[in-house]
Amino acid sequence: MAFKWDLAVIGSGIVGLSSTYHIMKENPGLKIVIIDKESTYAQGNTGKSAAGFRDLFSSDINFKLSSSTISFYRHLQNVLGVDLGMHTCGYLYLIDDEVSKSGTFLPVLKRSRSRFLDRDDLSPLDSLRFNPEKDQAEIMGLKNIDKGFLGENCGIIEPDRISRFYYEQLVKMGVKFMFGTTVSQIELSPITPLDYPGEPFIWQDVHVRSMKTDKGDIEAEKYIVAADVWTTYLLEKTGIDSHVRPKKRQVFQISGGPIEKLVRSSLIKGENIMPFTVLPSHEIYMRPVPQSNSIWVGVADNYNRDFSFTEDPQPEPDFYQNDIYPVLEAYIKDFNSAKLTGSWAGYYSYNTMDLSPYVFGDLNLIISTGTSGSGILKGDAIGRVVAARYNGLEEAELFGGEKLRTTSMGIKRRVIDREEFIL
Repeated sequence: MAFKWDLAVIGSGIVGLSSTYHIMKENPGLKIVIIDKESTYAQGNTGKSAAGFRDLFSSDINFKLSSSTISFYRHLQNVLGVDLGMHTCGYLYLIDDEVSKSGTFLPVLKRSRSRFLDRDDLSPLDSLRFNPEKDQAEIMGLKNIDKGFLGENCGIIEPDRISRFYYEQLVKMGVKFMFGTTVSQIELSPITPLDYPGEPFIWQDVHVRSMKTDKGDIEAEKYIVAADVWTTYLLEKTGIDSHVRPKKRQVFQISGGPIEKLVRSSLIKGENIMPFTVLPSHEIYMRPVPQSNSIWVGVADNYNRDFSFTEDPQPEPDFYQNDIYPVLEAYIKDFNSAKLTGSWAGYYSYNTMDLSPYVFGDLNLIISTGTSGSGILKGDAIGRVVAARYNGLEEAELFGGEKLRTTSMGIKRRVIDREEFIL
């Protein structure tokens, strides 16, 4: 039968946009539609990201995905002149002596441009308190800052700008967008229908013939599901397992005098911005926001954080005040004069087995999910893997020429070590 669309893509976040971009580059003229329930692109978890980039990963595949994506983004900004708000200001893990001697960072040190820093090297960050007060340290289990581990090929990027690049290119390529459109069901139908009540039967070969939306049915030859945490719920009735679970994540914006000084404390030559910084206790991170002289703070709080899901997650003021604020106050001088000036919440789509992205096929679907909070910093490479899978290739060629077997990110022949560096 003739379909209206060659390909229908669910999701206009970074993975959906990147995947479609690379498919169109190899297949100009395809009739493609991207469907998203939001009013425009990148309004889901892409737009709610803390938007740091790093190639500090323990798994070889995650290093390849991230380093090639970083190189592509840098190519866009430095060579093609696309302003992505990309600053290579570094990624800094503040650690104590015990962690520095533990070997935790050795796998990263071998493959990334990174180094250990002594306290003297950390002196520009003089807004920090390297030794929390004894009572605070005992009550909250706080460690001293004895050393740092700095990733030098890392930094921050603006998620709306990189998303805009892909979106504008796709519009020029002729891709159609259906914003404000909610997919309610992915419908399985027999490939050879008998027009008999109750189809499809278990002895019939099936495929996805259509998707039901609030704007009518959409029929395509192939489909890509790049809907982040919503993937689980879209696939639920089909019986196809997405292999991901949602975890709520929150970001809080902090402003004020002590923060302005900290934001301008640089460790990377040529930058005047602090690194994306992870505190030595409880993995609370601080992301500089130079345009407003503020920081975004957050944490991957796993225990006592359930896997529930709501369409519009809200930040929790009590979580900031009781969980995050006391730790920040212990490590940042004069922090009690800073103010909470903004907050939002979204989700990580956690692959709970190895914390790395999935790209796999089932029927005439390609499913890309499980980014576990690192969609933006691996987005271009994931898109190339999806495109290779769509084109029936055994290998995807990442930016810079690195090759990656498409099955290595799948389910049946997956070859990925469990990732140890997740924030």
